[in-house]
Amino acid sequence: MGASIIVATAAVGILADVELGVLSLQATVPGGIGTGLVAYGWLRADTIVESKRWTVLKWTGAGLLAFTVLGAWFGEMAARTNTSTLLSISGSLSVGAALGTVIGIYAARIHRTNELLAETVTELEQANDRLERKNEQLDHFVDIASHDLRNPVNVAQGRLEIAREESKEDSEHLETVDDALTRMNTLINDLVSLTKAGDQIEEVVPVDLGAVSRSAWGSVETRDASLTVEAEGKIYADESRLRQVLENLFRNAIQHGGEDVTVTVGPLAEGFYVEDTGAGIPDDLRGQVLEDGVTAGGEGVGLGLSIVEQISTAHGWKIGVEQSAAGGARFEFIGVESPE
Repeated sequence: MGASIIVATAAVGILADVELGVLSLQATVPGGIGTGLVAYGWLRADTIVESKRWTVLKWTGAGLLAFTVLGAWFGEMAARTNTSTLLSISGSLSVGAALGTVIGIYAARIHRTNELLAETVTELEQANDRLERKNEQLDHFVDIASHDLRNPVNVAQGRLEIAREESKEDSEHLETVDDALTRMNTLINDLVSLTKAGDQIEEVVPVDLGAVSRSAWGSVETRDASLTVEAEGKIYADESRLRQVLENLFRNAIQHGGEDVTVTVGPLAEGFYVEDTGAGIPDDLRGQVLEDGVTAGGEGVGLGLSIVEQISTAHGWKIGVEQSAAGGARFEFIGVESPE
């Protein structure tokens, strides 16, 4: 920038027919300021705020224009017979000092902004470190839940079966223990699933929605419930995560809709839906039922639908909660891509 200022001032000086000695003195202050700014920018090249080309060009152009105007004024002042060289130099120094003050204030404000940004980045890095430690602790908890907690439950269920075989008649107490152990196993599975549900999905492949729906239905204790599959096309998805979504929705329908509920998986223009003939979801809970800990009743703790929502988000799908034609719950998945 300093060289540009000197060139611009020299060009104006030649046009104004100013002596070289006077011109050199006039260009000293603005040239020094420009050189100082270039040096400052060079030393601060590794700061947090990266220079943008347009910003650099804009301010360089503005500075060049300002010093061209000043050069023209200095040249005109020096060319007059009633203007002394000393007055010309004094004017140059005065205006240069004023510009230097303005530029210095501007540079100081930029420097302060950089410092504030540096502090913000440091705080964000510290917060990210804390979050990583929390995630590590969460992963450790998942390992404990999936192994150290599941093992005692499995042992207890095994002992329960032995007790039933040795007992001459079914005991109400043994049945209660069985229900409690089953419930504990379900909670462990939900907690493990919840921690993994929001993981980013790296790759999706074409999967048969109808086939995955039937397979998921076979993994759920359906009792007297029935499944109707109307969606037979393929969609892009992570098959295991899609299966988890369907299993949770099927369990939710049976838990809240009764043992003889009918569940339907059908197609939409940009996705698919899962609906049932159960009691449905109350209007005041419809907008909250996908959140952690929110349940429409029954014995659930509100994790199943939260897992469904997180897996859908990981796929990039939008999920809507509506009422089915039969008055039950209807979950619509939008933004699902299909092979052409």
